[in-house]
Amino acid sequence: MPYKSARLQYFCLAVVAALALLHAYGGAILNYNVFAHGDTLVRFPFNSGYPQENIAGDSKETRAAGLQRSDTIVSINGQPYTGRKVALNQIRHSSPGDPMAVTYRRGPSSPIQTTTIRLAAVHPEKRSAFAIAAGLTLAVLPFLCLLIGLWVVFARPRNPHAWLILGILSYFDPLFVDVTLITNTFVQPFAFFWNIAAQTAMPLCLMFFGVYFPERSPLDVKLPWVKWLIAIPILLLVPFDFFFSYGDMWDFSVIHRFLPYTYAINTTENLLSSAGISWFFLTLFPKISQATGDARRRLRVLYFGTSIGLTPFFILVIISIYRHTDLGQDIPQWINLSVYLILLLFPLSLAYAVIVQRAMDVSILIRQGSRYAFARQSLITIRVLLGIWLALSLKDFLSHPGPQRNIDIVRMVGIVVVFFAFRFILSERLQQKIDQRFFREAYSTEQLLSELSDEARNFTEVTPLLETITRRLGETLHIDRIAVFLRSGETFKLQLATGPPMIPSAAQIFSLPAASTTITTLTRNTTPANVYRDDPSSWLVNASDAERTALADLSTELLVPLPGRSRLAGVIALGPKRSEEPYSKTDRQLLQTIASQTGLALENAELLETLTTEVAQRERISREIEIAREVQERLFPQVYPNVPGVDLAGFCRPAQVVGGDYFDFFLLPSNPPKKPHLALALGDISGKGISAALLMASLRASLRSIAGLQQGDLAALISNVNNLVYESSTTNRYATFFYAEFDPVSRLLTYVNAGHNPPYVLRHSQAIALEPTGTVIGLLPDAEYAQATIQLESGDVLVAFTDGISEAMNHDKEEWGENRMIATANRVLDQPGCTPSAQQILTCIFDAADKFTAGAPQHDDMTLLICAVS
Repeated sequence: MPYKSARLQYFCLAVVAALALLHAYGGAILNYNVFAHGDTLVRFPFNSGYPQENIAGDSKETRAAGLQRSDTIVSINGQPYTGRKVALNQIRHSSPGDPMAVTYRRGPSSPIQTTTIRLAAVHPEKRSAFAIAAGLTLAVLPFLCLLIGLWVVFARPRNPHAWLILGILSYFDPLFVDVTLITNTFVQPFAFFWNIAAQTAMPLCLMFFGVYFPERSPLDVKLPWVKWLIAIPILLLVPFDFFFSYGDMWDFSVIHRFLPYTYAINTTENLLSSAGISWFFLTLFPKISQATGDARRRLRVLYFGTSIGLTPFFILVIISIYRHTDLGQDIPQWINLSVYLILLLFPLSLAYAVIVQRAMDVSILIRQGSRYAFARQSLITIRVLLGIWLALSLKDFLSHPGPQRNIDIVRMVGIVVVFFAFRFILSERLQQKIDQRFFREAYSTEQLLSELSDEARNFTEVTPLLETITRRLGETLHIDRIAVFLRSGETFKLQLATGPPMIPSAAQIFSLPAASTTITTLTRNTTPANVYRDDPSSWLVNASDAERTALADLSTELLVPLPGRSRLAGVIALGPKRSEEPYSKTDRQLLQTIASQTGLALENAELLETLTTEVAQRERISREIEIAREVQERLFPQVYPNVPGVDLAGFCRPAQVVGGDYFDFFLLPSNPPKKPHLALALGDISGKGISAALLMASLRASLRSIAGLQQGDLAALISNVNNLVYESSTTNRYATFFYAEFDPVSRLLTYVNAGHNPPYVLRHSQAIALEPTGTVIGLLPDAEYAQATIQLESGDVLVAFTDGISEAMNHDKEEWGENRMIATANRVLDQPGCTPSAQQILTCIFDAADKFTAGAPQHDDMTLLICAVS
């Protein structure tokens, strides 16, 4: 639906532009012919056919022929005078001085008389320079006004105020161009239609513009019926205008019976048009005192521009009406030229009020503009004077050679140096100072970008970077209020604001959601966006009240997005310039370039901050893990129990800093106390890392807390341990576990294997596997276990291990395996002449496993427990 609406708007604009330009084309051709060939073109000698039938007119040629103003023309050169078209066809092929036979009647009952008119040229005399300038201005002015109106609509096609301006400015072309004198048969019908439409639209559009720009007038709120009291009669009289214009041009008889009413109709239309123009000023003036900020400045420019521009022109119109002459006729041409030039303030004021996003106050426009122009012209004058001095000195040097040639040459070189030094060095610096004094664009974009780039590289934190950027922008563009919003999750929060203090109670609203209209607009367009609250076609219309309030409290006039690599990193909200000038195209280009660099710098700073935080966090985690490793190492046996006839060794190498493997041996209380039993334990917790280490600590604590209470009944002991581990761990955590008690007197080993890899008892090259007697612990509640026994002999070696040993792989993905482990242990045991210790067996097994893997990564914890019986 919006697409169709926009297409209809542009279609209407194309139709209006075509009609207006056709009329302007016909008028331009007519004005050019009058200006270039005025001495060969014949002036139209008669007035219109109404209000009192066919009036002969009051020109010099008609008076010389004896005609009076009230005479009715009957025929011209034998052709019945039925409409203006007849006279136009006759004079089109005539030249100045040619005779024209005219029959006329002096009264309704008077006889028909005949006379001859000597046709006169449009401009028979030689015109002065002022007359030529006034003629050129008069020819260009209406076309210029029309182009300004079309430009405003093309710039703001969805703004109804722009269409009203087009309706207002289209009036000047029909005003200065007599459509009945256009001879082009193709253009004439279109020009005829546009002539009436534009003259009707002008007072209506001007009145409605005064009522609704930029907001509805309070006077119209009180008296809403006034505008309709003026507009409706004007619209109702439009068909009569077409009717009378057609009759005057082509057929007097059509409007003959309505001639008595034409004067009243014309008077009524003039009064209604005057009332509409007056209502424009009456509704516009009260809004100036009530408006604030930018709306007040634009209304002041509009009011004073239109008043100054129209007043001299209206005086000229009143004089021409009073004298019954053409506009500007018998008026000194320098006055006409001045009036036409001053009239340009009217269309320019209208266009300025709608197009310019931020208007300057009238006093600043006049004061700054005049002082700036004077300062600029002073530099030009100095250049010209230096150039004249240089030229005169050179001429005098060449034409009057004197005896002191060397002195003259030195003087000439000095003059040349002064001229070029001022022209290319001093003049540019003075120009820059003048521009800076009057808030113009006197900054060097390259220098500013270079300085900001150098400074930005020195910052690794966000706040100093933003302070530098805002300070330099404020100094360069003369901005007091600058605010920066940075992304924080799905919200853009106010990070920094310069200028006057903000309202403390409003601090909560200084945030913009990522889904807000403001952020989505900047993300979509990626270019600076104007904040123009008075424009009904602005994107800000769709923004929420909170957004508009936040931007208003920050005095925002321009929003500049800070693009990141993949998304919007932030937004800079710029307030008004101290000069109240709008942001120029150069300003916007500079801001967009700086914003791109700032966005990348912000991302780099945030990335560095994130990396710093991560490094600190990693260091903290590393310290904590190191502490956990130290704690876990303290959980392994630090001192081996001294049991006669038993040699013990154990070692755990975790795959990570901490692991989930567990081995332990400790003495159980016994009776008598001098012959305690030895407890052996080995476990493998599922998973790795901190969670496995915590479960390993829980398993150790559970085992040691109840092991001494249930000696001999290992099945019940492991069942209790299973329940404790089950209750203290998650559902996906469990452990394979081997637990045994050894009686050093009877050498009887009682054990429970809870789903663990079978340990082996090595006896004279024979390997006896201690198979599982129950399921893993911690996975199922109330699991039942069985215990088993084995009688150990002198020289037996118990080897218990986790799957990290047997499943160790080399780079070819080949497992080391239990067989290699057992073979390694047997090779150590079979060495003649010595009895290896448990620690030697353990060391040889680890060395053989490491040699096999040859530096391949360790994927699991590797734990080994050796118990040798002598």
